[in-house]
Formats: sequence, structure tokens, C-alpha cells
Amino acid sequence: MAASMKISSFQRLNPVIHERTRLAIMTYIISVREASFSELKAELGLTDGNLNLHMRVLETHRYARVQKSFVDRRPRTTYRVTEKGIRAFQEYVALLERILKLRRRAPADADRPEKG
Repeated sequence: MAASMKISSFQRLNPVIHERTRLAIMTYIISVREASFSELKAELGLTDGNLNLHMRVLETHRYARVQKSFVDRRPRTTYRVTEKGIRAFQEYVALLERILKLRRRAPADADRPEKG
């Protein structure tokens, strides 16, 4: 690992977004603008409880907004990423890109095993 890359770079990654399932949720909703509960559940292969838990975390941090309505007398829950959530996601991606750039600048010899 490059000498200029420190563990502190990784520790600055937003833990709310960095969690694997929430990262997938944020990425998906941002890409489609709005997603229903059933769509997220099916696309990401999540259980009701798991999706509810992660959406609650995103809502608590105001990264996502829930909207409940009725369509043909059936309840429909949809989610959108808030402006705060979009900014947090963009900052997360930008930090990952900076970490990757640090790694790419590492000498090529650092990755090669020693001969001997």
C-alpha cells in the first residue's frame, strides 16, 4: 500500500452510506430517482425487515424520504433520495475516488512480489 494512503482515509468514509446494503439502496434510488418498496425489495434481493431497517436509517439521517399513498386502494410506499442524501453520496464517491488516485500513484514495483 502506498505510504501516502493511510487508514484515516478509509475512516472518513460515511458509515451510513458505506454499509453494503445502504450503498446499494442509495445507488439504486439515485439512478432511478424514485423507487417503490416492492421494487427495491425485488431489485436488491432484500427481505421486508432488512429493507425496512436500512430505509429507517437513511430516513433518520435525512438521506431518503418516504411517501405513502394508495394506488387502486392498495398502499404504496415510495422512496426518494433527498438533496442532503445526494450530497452525502457525492462526497462518499469523491472520497473513494481520491483514495483510488492515491493508490494508483503508488510505485508499480510495490505490488510485485519479491524474486528470490
